[in-house]
Amino acid sequence: MFRLFFSSAIICLLFSCAVNAPASNNLTLGTVQKNVQIGFSQTEILKNLGSPNIITKDRQDREVWTYDKISKEKTSKGGAGFLIFNPFTWFGMGTSNFNKSTSSSNSLTVIINFDVNKKVVDFSYQSLKY
Repeated sequence: MFRLFFSSAIICLLFSCAVNAPASNNLTLGTVQKNVQIGFSQTEILKNLGSPNIITKDRQDREVWTYDKISKEKTSKGGAGFLIFNPFTWFGMGTSNFNKSTSSSNSLTVIINFDVNKKVVDFSYQSLKY
């Protein structure tokens, strides 16, 4: 009985920590557009976007949060084309292998300005794909 209780307690402890994964890993333009609005509190922003990368203060001592995410995508396609129909490949004189690789990078920067009551007064974002 003790083992069952102890095992259950450990499992509950481990899985309760896994539920609170940071939302900043899923920071996308759609997430920002959906979950950031003027008047939202810092608590709501933390819940929706996770912790910011940079926290600064402006000249009027108001907080400015900056989220910055850069991601890369790489795709490659390859294969052997027409090896059976190419007589040079029958005797090892050449191959018809082809490889195609493409990569792109995405950058998302979000800047959120808060007032002295820790409410969103302004926000901007920039999304680039190159």
